[in-house]
Amino acid sequence: MNLLAIDSGNSRIKWGLHGPGGWIVRGASDQAQLEDLALAWKNLQPASVIGSNVAGKDIQGRIEALLPGFVFTWVEAKRSRCGILNGYTSPEQLGPDRWAALIGARKLLPMGGLVVSLGTALTVDILDRNGKFEGGIIAPGLQTMLDALKRNTRLDPATGHFAFPATNTSDAVLSGAILALAGTIDKISRIRGSPECLLNGGDAEFVFPHLETRARIADNLVLEGLVLISGDKA
Repeated sequence: MNLLAIDSGNSRIKWGLHGPGGWIVRGASDQAQLEDLALAWKNLQPASVIGSNVAGKDIQGRIEALLPGFVFTWVEAKRSRCGILNGYTSPEQLGPDRWAALIGARKLLPMGGLVVSLGTALTVDILDRNGKFEGGIIAPGLQTMLDALKRNTRLDPATGHFAFPATNTSDAVLSGAILALAGTIDKISRIRGSPECLLNGGDAEFVFPHLETRARIADNLVLEGLVLISGDKA
């Protein structure tokens, strides 16, 4: 029985068709190019569809319209599921993408650690060895920081590359943003006693080389978590 899992983020949609043997096919599309998904999904014929959506009801409706006749299960954070206990005061306030990523990360962090997403926003979530999500932080992501600087100043990092010390303005802006993200992650890691850190999201590859903390990139944690949620009968 094949399952279509959908991670609808603030700027991109990641998806994958999962079968008994694992992932059959995966892909991604910008939110502004949903027509690409219609072509990619044309012949998939999944038995069920599960998704995480943080992009609003309009995008959710447009995604559903691409697969008429299918019943969608849209995930919401719960107090507990799949061995994860949600430490938020109001569990439903936790974004479904962060919830699914924590569930997807659990088997990769048996001793607990940090689950980091580097996309439109930076999120750093703390998972203890017993599977409790203790809380986390949300900060502007790389492109969000760069867009804010471009909008509010005359700085344009479009041609920038990482360099330290930077010897031109574009490099200085981009390098500052990357180091700000890396510094936030490293600071939280030090506070927590330097646990293992899992990175996912589109900008993970840019930040990873500049971290001091013990880290590795684990792609598609949200999709992995959605598969586990789909199989959980609780």
